[in-house]
Amino acid sequence: MLSEIEVRRLYIDDAEWERTSESWKDLKPHRDFNCFSISDESIEDYYLRLKERFNIPKQVLEQWLYGLYYDRNCVNNYGWIDFDRIEIELESFSLDQLRSVKVIEDYRGYVEEGASYIAYEQLPCLEKDKDHWKNHGTWRTPPVILDVNSFSNDLIPEYSDIGSGMQLIEGHSRLGYLYAIANCQLGLAGTHKAYVVKYKNA
Repeated sequence: MLSEIEVRRLYIDDAEWERTSESWKDLKPHRDFNCFSISDESIEDYYLRLKERFNIPKQVLEQWLYGLYYDRNCVNNYGWIDFDRIEIELESFSLDQLRSVKVIEDYRGYVEEGASYIAYEQLPCLEKDKDHWKNHGTWRTPPVILDVNSFSNDLIPEYSDIGSGMQLIEGHSRLGYLYAIANCQLGLAGTHKAYVVKYKNA
């Protein structure tokens, strides 16, 4: 059986781990990353454990940090963030605004694939998600976006793939589905909710 450090090294190396913030290290889920285990901390328990310190909505934890904690792109692009100094707000975006959100190169394929579908029935998502698209013209779970401009340039490390403006953290397939529905004129809501991660300057 691999130790916790040996398991972590399967995903990221020591240098990548050491340069993450202390708050990132404290966000680690209580999970056996070596294999699926029924003793893993549930998303509900994870949220309850963290909420006394971190102001992170459960939907954000579930789609981002809980599942992608050791993902190399995730660690290098966002592991430097001081999560004690951020706020996450649910905001509304128009289609045009979402078209201007940056998608890092490694994940553009997910957006492009999602945008290629021409009918609701083709979308490779859960039936409840398809029904939500049909009935509400938007996604069921708001994606996560980083407000890059809220962070001063000296906080953002050179090794991270961070642009400017708004950058999509999680929800690449959903963004593609949004484009597909817009392209096919199947009916979209006027605005779409997304969780926006901002640095608290005060």
